[in-house]
Amino acid sequence: MTKKKSKAKTMPMRALEGRGIPYEARQQTHKQHTAEGVAEDLGISVAQVLKAMIVQRSEPQRARHSSPFALIVVPGDRRLSLKKVGATLGDKNVKLASERDVQRVTGFQVGAVSVLGFRRADVPSYVDQRVLELDQVVISAGRPDVGLALASADLVKAMDGAQLGDYCEDE
Repeated sequence: MTKKKSKAKTMPMRALEGRGIPYEARQQTHKQHTAEGVAEDLGISVAQVLKAMIVQRSEPQRARHSSPFALIVVPGDRRLSLKKVGATLGDKNVKLASERDVQRVTGFQVGAVSVLGFRRADVPSYVDQRVLELDQVVISAGRPDVGLALASADLVKAMDGAQLGDYCEDE
């Protein structure tokens, strides 16, 4: 007996549909946990595959904010700059969240973190401005075998309240 692939809607799919934002679910041939793997599997540029990174504020900064965590979204071909993120958050000691915290906060496993549909609603979002230079982007559907393709402007609209800025290392 062969195992059927689940067609169930994921939280990011529901979030997009709830906001009336069109997307295309792109089934991958393999489970992928990197932007490079997704891009190769879907035949698109690595830049179009967005990385969703969860950062954690340092201990002294946590008491001043509703959430000790923040979501940073960058193009797949770029590296996150913790220095720039720290400057934006007013916390020079910001760091990447642990795998355990990422799963606890988002409800997704590392490598399949989406930019929408988190378990916690109090996580502020920051999107690198380079994302808007791309016509279409792919975000995780919350599973490592499905990506969601949509217009970059629609993504920013779906991430209501996301702050645009420069969050990548300089080339």
